[in-house]
Amino acid sequence: MSRNNSMHPRNVFITAPDYTDLAIKYSNFRRVCKLALNGKVIIDLKSEKTLQALTATLLQHYFDLKVEFAPNSLIPTLPLRLNYILWIEDILAALDVTNIHGIDIGCGSSCIYALLAAKKNRWKMSAVEANATNIQFATENVKSNNLEQLIQIFPQVEKNVILSDFLTAKPDEVFDFCLCNPPFFDSNERNTKLDRNPDKRKEPKNCQTGKPDELYCEGGEVAFVKRIVEESQKFSNQVRVFSTMLGHKSSVPIISEFLKSYNILNFITTEFCQGNTTRWGVAWSLEANNDLSKVKS
Repeated sequence: MSRNNSMHPRNVFITAPDYTDLAIKYSNFRRVCKLALNGKVIIDLKSEKTLQALTATLLQHYFDLKVEFAPNSLIPTLPLRLNYILWIEDILAALDVTNIHGIDIGCGSSCIYALLAAKKNRWKMSAVEANATNIQFATENVKSNNLEQLIQIFPQVEKNVILSDFLTAKPDEVFDFCLCNPPFFDSNERNTKLDRNPDKRKEPKNCQTGKPDELYCEGGEVAFVKRIVEESQKFSNQVRVFSTMLGHKSSVPIISEFLKSYNILNFITTEFCQGNTTRWGVAWSLEANNDLSKVKS
C-alpha cells in the first residue's frame, strides 16, 4: 500500500500503515507476516488469507471495527472505500445536509461502507444485499460492532431491479445519498482477459477476490449503473444524491452521456486515488436545490 499524494487529503492512509507495529499489536496479522532479510516486515498481497487479515486488522486498528468475511467473498480495499466515504462527506457538506441517512447498494459480507459511515460519522445506513451468505455475515458484523441502531440490512429479493423494491417499500422515507460498488466485469466476457489490457493496465499487486455475482453481471458496470440511472427517475424525491464507483476510466464518459440523455445535467465525477490503483466516482441529483457544482472534486 504505497503512499499516494492524490489520495483524499483526509484519508488516514496517506501515511502508509506500519506493518511492523501492526504485527506486534495484532496476533492474527502477525501470523500472515514474513520477515525479510533486512528485518522489514512484509506481506503476500497475492494471498486471500493475508488480504483478509490485513483488512480486518486495519479496520480494527483505525476504526475499532471487528469484521469477518464470508468465504470466497470480496475483500474490500480499505483506503479505496474510505476515499469514497470521504467524497460523500464532501458532497453532503457542500449541500449542507445533516441527520444523514444513506443507502449502500450491495453491502457484501463485510458491510464495510455502512460500518465506516456509522462508526466514523454516526450516519444512519440501510444496506441492500442479494446474496444470502453475505447477508448473514453482514448482519453479524453489524451486531458484533453494536451498530444495530444505525444500520439495517435489507435482502434484495428481485435481482432484476436494484433500488426499486427497497424504495417502493419505504414510500415515506427520504434518503440523503446512495453509494454503490457495482460488479465491474461483463459476465458475457468472463473468459476474455478479465477486461484487462496488459499494455495499458499493470497487473494488480493484490489477488482478485469475490464471488462471481460480486465481480460480474451482464453488461458489466456500465449496464448496472445505467439501471440505477433509470431507476433514479422514479425516486427523485426519495434519494437526494445518487452515486456509484466505476472501475474503468472508459465507463465515465459513457455514464456521463447516459445521464445527459435523461436530461440529468446536475452531476459530477471524481477520481479515487490510492496506492497504484485508481477508481472513478459519479454522483448525480434530480433535485434542483442540490447543486453538485458546489462540491470540490
